[in-house]
Amino acid sequence: MRRRPGPGPRGVLKKQGKTDNGKPLAPRPPVVPLTIPMKCRRVLATPPLLLAFAAGASAGGTTPPAADPALARWLQPQPWQRDSDTPALGLGEKGKFDDQHIFAPHVVFMNGEFWMYYSGSQRCVDAGTYKGVARDPKQPEKSDQRLFKVGLAKSRDGVKFTRVQSEPVFSFGDDIHSVVTPVLLKNPDGTVAREHGRLRMYFAAVDFPKGTYKHDLYETTSTDGIHWAKPTFVMENAYAPCVLKEGGKYRMWHTWINRHPWHSAYAESPDGTTWTKSETPHIKMDQKWEVKDQVYPMVIKADDVYLMLYGCYWADDKHTALGFAVSRDGLTWTKHPENPVFRPEPKHDWESNFTTSQSILRLPDGSFRLWYAGRRQPPWSNLYFAIGTARWAGPAKVK
Repeated sequence: MRRRPGPGPRGVLKKQGKTDNGKPLAPRPPVVPLTIPMKCRRVLATPPLLLAFAAGASAGGTTPPAADPALARWLQPQPWQRDSDTPALGLGEKGKFDDQHIFAPHVVFMNGEFWMYYSGSQRCVDAGTYKGVARDPKQPEKSDQRLFKVGLAKSRDGVKFTRVQSEPVFSFGDDIHSVVTPVLLKNPDGTVAREHGRLRMYFAAVDFPKGTYKHDLYETTSTDGIHWAKPTFVMENAYAPCVLKEGGKYRMWHTWINRHPWHSAYAESPDGTTWTKSETPHIKMDQKWEVKDQVYPMVIKADDVYLMLYGCYWADDKHTALGFAVSRDGLTWTKHPENPVFRPEPKHDWESNFTTSQSILRLPDGSFRLWYAGRRQPPWSNLYFAIGTARWAGPAKVK
């Protein structure tokens, strides 16, 4: 069911239950499969689709990873190769909406080109002091006055991007709420899923100047990918969504930020607006490299296996990197034993410390391309400084 543009009813949320750990992948170093039980609390009448979802998830039903070669082949060494020493896309021109911060690249392939949606903002902020005093004239450098809007750039090869225009293609419309981590509704293989000829975008909205740092999820639609309808509310406390339409249901992996540490969560919906979600972590922070918060779960399905790249603080609060996990059903995940699989590049000033807020696509030759935002070493005036890209040939083919 497509939601009409403009104001509408709020999405209805139904909470769910806890996770259980499975057995480690042998004989490699310990790998922890995680299962999400979907024991739901009834809030409103639960559609049959959601009851089936809850019952199926509670039952588990996945093959133990150690006995499943379809998963094991994805847990081999994963050499990502950067294409260039320079970014795929840098900051906008001075005076433009994206001249100070640029992050959260979301790339799709449409009309023979790679389209990159990203969040950009002006105004300096100390990235170590996210909650600055709003509109403090005595300390403007500590006042979080960022206002993120969505930009669009295109590329023929997916390596070097050019902005379609210097102005944003979408903003919240009130000059208060930022639009961050925009994503389009996709099919499981990463291709765009249009509904009645329209694209559907999900994003988190946040009021930085107010200082609450609360992120809520909204959606909007478009026929051409440039002109978008007025946003409508979806759910509270959600950030960095990844939404796939699979069969007759919508599946969302997102960052749940109601408390620290932030963690990856999962939800399902019959229409993309009314969601049943888990309140417990979808993938726990249980590997040694993972510290502080876990963010940006991005999922794609390849060869009947769900693949996830997710971000996490790495070793301290001044570096982030990307972890990798695989799943048969998108619910029970096995992490790569050699995480993080993608790390900052100290030789590149623009990505020496942070490499997260990523998206991924599988290319026609079977390889994978990653786009990510990079941040320099502190002190920071840019939340993220530039967008980079890298390629992985994919796992060894099954003989």
